[in-house]
Amino acid sequence: MNAFTKIIKKKRTIIWFSVSLFLVALIITANILANKFGSLIDGVLGGDRAIIDKTTYHQVYQPDEGLKNKKDALANGNKVTQEICEEGMVLLKNEGALPLAKGSRISIFGKNSVKLVYGGSGSAAPTQSVPLKTIYDSMKEAGFECNTALRDFYKSSKRSGSGRSSNPSMEHGDSIPVLKTGETPMDKYDAKVKASYESDYKDAAIVVFSRIAGENWDLPRVAADDSTRHYLELDNNERALLQHVCSPAAGFAHVIVLFNTSNNIDMAFLKLPSDPAYNSKIDAAILIGSPGATGIMALGRILNGDVNPSGHLTDTIYTNYSEDPTWQNFGNNSSCTNYPDKNSMTEQEYKKAMEELPYGDAYILDSDDKTKNYYSVAYEEGIYLGYRYYETRGKIEGEDWYNQHVIYPFGYGLSYTTFTQEIVNKGELGSSFNADEDFTIDVKVKNTGSRAGKQVVQIYASAPFTAGATKIQKSHKVLVGFDKTSLLEPNAEETLHIKITPYDFASFDDESNDNSYDGYILEQGDYTFYMGENAHQESDSVVLNLAADYKFRRDPVTNTPVQPTLYTIFSDEKTYLNKFLQQELSREDFANTMPVMPSRLDRTVDEKFLERIASTKTDEEEDYIGRPTMDAPVTLDFFDDMKGRDYDDPLWEQFLDQMTFQEMLDLFNKGMYATEKLSRLGVPKTISVDGPTGLVAFMGTPEVYGTCYYCSECLVAQTYNVELAAKQGNAIGNEALFGDQRSAGSALPYTGWYSPGVNLHRSPFSGRNTEYYSEDPFISGKMAAQVIKESQAKGVYTTIKHFALNEQETHRSDNGQSYWVREQVVRELYLKPFEIAIKEGQSRGLMSSFTRIGRRWCGGCYPLLTTILREEWGFKGTVICDFHTDDYMNNKIMAFAGGDLNLTGTKYWSPSSSEDDTCIVLRRAAHNTLYALANSNAVNQKIIGYKLPLWRVGVYTGEAVLGALFLVWGFLAIASILGLFSRKKKANAEVAQAEASEKPAEEKAE
Repeated sequence: MNAFTKIIKKKRTIIWFSVSLFLVALIITANILANKFGSLIDGVLGGDRAIIDKTTYHQVYQPDEGLKNKKDALANGNKVTQEICEEGMVLLKNEGALPLAKGSRISIFGKNSVKLVYGGSGSAAPTQSVPLKTIYDSMKEAGFECNTALRDFYKSSKRSGSGRSSNPSMEHGDSIPVLKTGETPMDKYDAKVKASYESDYKDAAIVVFSRIAGENWDLPRVAADDSTRHYLELDNNERALLQHVCSPAAGFAHVIVLFNTSNNIDMAFLKLPSDPAYNSKIDAAILIGSPGATGIMALGRILNGDVNPSGHLTDTIYTNYSEDPTWQNFGNNSSCTNYPDKNSMTEQEYKKAMEELPYGDAYILDSDDKTKNYYSVAYEEGIYLGYRYYETRGKIEGEDWYNQHVIYPFGYGLSYTTFTQEIVNKGELGSSFNADEDFTIDVKVKNTGSRAGKQVVQIYASAPFTAGATKIQKSHKVLVGFDKTSLLEPNAEETLHIKITPYDFASFDDESNDNSYDGYILEQGDYTFYMGENAHQESDSVVLNLAADYKFRRDPVTNTPVQPTLYTIFSDEKTYLNKFLQQELSREDFANTMPVMPSRLDRTVDEKFLERIASTKTDEEEDYIGRPTMDAPVTLDFFDDMKGRDYDDPLWEQFLDQMTFQEMLDLFNKGMYATEKLSRLGVPKTISVDGPTGLVAFMGTPEVYGTCYYCSECLVAQTYNVELAAKQGNAIGNEALFGDQRSAGSALPYTGWYSPGVNLHRSPFSGRNTEYYSEDPFISGKMAAQVIKESQAKGVYTTIKHFALNEQETHRSDNGQSYWVREQVVRELYLKPFEIAIKEGQSRGLMSSFTRIGRRWCGGCYPLLTTILREEWGFKGTVICDFHTDDYMNNKIMAFAGGDLNLTGTKYWSPSSSEDDTCIVLRRAAHNTLYALANSNAVNQKIIGYKLPLWRVGVYTGEAVLGALFLVWGFLAIASILGLFSRKKKANAEVAQAEASEKPAEEKAE
């Protein structure tokens, strides 16, 4: 038997060979997966580590003076957050309770008082565990003595219960989960904790009510403990707690309610004696919202009077939620099951049976009655969202109706002082206005109270409307201007100059109306401009006449033509639009046009409908002629030659000529919280971060850390202070400049920011209301514009989101839920904040949404991303899709529609370089993204190379070590078989040597 045969037949060799073969296969598979999912892994574990050329570092964008490092920037962010909360928390009720005297002894009630809702989940959550300030921290700093026995009671799950539900995670097709408030039942209050407040800490009782919300789920409309109520009503334990605290036996001098939520709880119990939870003992209430990591520190300063509250609502707080026009078309609609048997019924019987089935939001295929996994929402309330509905219907129905439905109007907020305000330039304004000219309303504000304070002034336009004379729906009031005074001492005055732009309150006359014009229009007649502290209470007004209809045939900023475009994608789209919008709200007859719950029949569609909704045909309206130049000799370097270049600079064409097809494709594909490096051209890899609550990475990207967890956007808007919004943008820009400081040789800034969010609060049950500013588009756009301008001034390109109609989380990514809404409504409400943010803020980034307008995915809708966004509004920059995990988010239609970056770690596009039109589209996408980068903090430093990501170093090192170990194992196994290191062989050799030495000399001679 030869040595080879001997080796391969041994058991130990077979084991070694089999394990080695498995190991090789494992390593090959690991490398394949690492390459395929590299971007995804980079997003979680960290990517390439840059090597910076220090000789070229010249700081195009610089942090503010006094901010020396990341820690300083964080402290500055926390300071700004508290300033926002000081002016953004809203005093709703105060009947002599506030401010409280310093030194007051206070009991704080509510299980959630020791576990506040600081923000939302998902992209509104902090990157990592951050130190969170508590109510007790705030009260202590403000000079109050708090009942710590009560605090310890709530902290103990054994004594007070396990608390509220965790943030849920909804999968495709899931129903909205039922959530528990977690409030402690009264029978758990033992003698020890009762004694702590029955004998002391009785100057005030503070009761905290909290509600959670977050990305990828909406709030349930059924309460956990009572199916007749919803999650935004007080549950049984909360009502019992309130009743106990307000009882004479409790003996508290004051009872103060705090609302810790961005989704407004039904507050009827504060005003309406008919509400079961009403109690006259409640003498103060504050909406504290979701304050971020440190914003709660503002509360103590408000309660003790060091800060005079000046926040005002940016949502209408109403009651009887099921009577709101949005109730019937939102969220947790039932699944389509238990269909009638079509074959056993007459056509009339079948139709009646379908009409009687419960509401289903999924489309049903008419031919077989089986549910397809497509979902829909109909915006049948039209333009009558929030205050636009309540103020309009209240004007018609009267004050009794209004007071039974509205608890606190949009724009409402109290102060510890009083003000007067009046329009002082009526004479200068005259009796008319020109539709194409801005004008100013001057408002004099005087502090008539005894404390220094700030006052908010709001201007609302009321357009002429005559029932039956027009088909253009108009709300009674529309916010068109606002401002806030400086801190006014008692008897001090200030005159605010509030600019009014007529285009902001123009109606969009779409193709649903019977006339020859489609576009923005101001109809002739008298326009009343109401000035007041909120949308309902008017302090003064001025009437100005428009002599003739004015049609905005061209955009007043870009001078491009404006016309309806959203439903021009498919020829039959308007037919289906009319099918889904069967009961549209009209101010001519609110009672009989209120949206009703659709039937299954209303959601039944045909094969043609589903074929179109699944279509991957691009819908662009361009002719692609020629083939672009690619792979030209490199004569321009991105860092050296392109930084700060305008979008239309001709040098871009020369630079883009240098790119290869693969470089353009890589730049498009690899947009997951980053932009891809193109080292050959000097284009650096950049870090992008998430979050309307600051610079966050909820997926745990290690590069993002040590950043401020800001308060919700709701609180920013509630300040009505655009200077504070700008201050937040500046603070975030400063933080981004310090970026990732873990390694001095590869420190990179945060360059892209997926924020701010400017969708609207269509429903109080929307999971992401904490990430959006308001129910109103005007204040949303104005606040976002300031944040954008100041953060971009520090080199962060903002990516405003979600474009468009992402007002609901349920089913949003289930094949792209369809939203059916008239173009008038989309233009006047849901696109308006984006339009303002882009035109005034000049954002260089935008994120499209999961959703569909009709049957077309928004991220692949040419009329949306190109016709309106780029051509009408003049947007210049990069468009990224929302997280690409679903096949309906087709890369090709995205690119051809005007999308530039693919937010994914797996769903890559692989087109052929032989397709000339694809080359043209990829070149355009590269231009858009590189323009944003050239005008960002990415050009602060030149990168001359990259080190491998640490996770790849770990993988390769592990593979090398394992390989070496297995080689050693194999060598030892073979050596053992051959006896190379055998003790027996060594002993035999020694014996033979000894025997040879003992032989006689003559034998040796022979």
